[in-house]
Amino acid sequence: MYWSTQRKSVPLSELGYFNTIYLGTTQMECDPSLIWGTTVETDALEAFIAEQRQQTGLLISPAHVLVRAVAESLRRHPEMNRRVIGRRVYQYDGVNVTMPMLNTRSGEADTVFLRNADKMSLAQISETLWEEARAKALQVAAEKRHRTDLPAWKLRLRELGREFALLALRSSAWLGFLVYNWIRMPTIRKWQRELTGAGAFVNYLGFAGAPPLVVHKISHLPLNAYSVCITMGRSDPQPVVENGQIVIRKQAHLFVRADHRYVDGNQTGEFVATLRKLLMAPHSLLSTTEVTPRPQSRAA
Repeated sequence: MYWSTQRKSVPLSELGYFNTIYLGTTQMECDPSLIWGTTVETDALEAFIAEQRQQTGLLISPAHVLVRAVAESLRRHPEMNRRVIGRRVYQYDGVNVTMPMLNTRSGEADTVFLRNADKMSLAQISETLWEEARAKALQVAAEKRHRTDLPAWKLRLRELGREFALLALRSSAWLGFLVYNWIRMPTIRKWQRELTGAGAFVNYLGFAGAPPLVVHKISHLPLNAYSVCITMGRSDPQPVVENGQIVIRKQAHLFVRADHRYVDGNQTGEFVATLRKLLMAPHSLLSTTEVTPRPQSRAA
């Protein structure tokens, strides 16, 4: 068992006047979000990914680089790595990241929790995400095989049980959010880590067949856990002006949602600038001790 936040709340003097007003007056019916959209040139990123795949034998993806860049950006901007509990702001104890991953076998999104992601190398992030995806895919496949062996009445009972569980979740979710928004509680179970233990929610929407992501309103649950939500779309060739000339560069849209109860527009902009810089210079994300090359492997 551990606490996801530090014991003492952030002093109001550190938050400042306007952030304190947001903290004291904003209710769940209001939205204190700050959303910053920008573009990232991805030519260097794609070349870096191809290079890392060849050198390490790992299936590095843009999603893995995005997670590594977000974790490093939060390390450099700790004021972004906070959460509101009640009427107070608490600093997260470490940089924790949650990332959704689409399970192609079940068609549902599963979340992966990375604790102390800022201390993980790019290779470690890649291996962890692939291993989680593979384990979940094998679990879903085993469940499907098991379902075919069940008699019809047992299968129906299982379906009814799942339906009742979802109804109970729909009826009581608001209470759980209310409790976690007002009471500082330790993180014990796996679902707690994924839902309330991470300061960042990172989503990569550049999957195969995805349409261009030009405008994106980042949605969120009525929960104060995620201090920042980052979404990045696919790369597309775009005309840009360089030295007075129109040239074609690959770009991806990047959207960041922050919370005005403890950061302002300038702080959010500085965080976005750091994240953007890291994504356009991905070699700076490499640790000094990367894993040795090995044969490629991926999730089932």
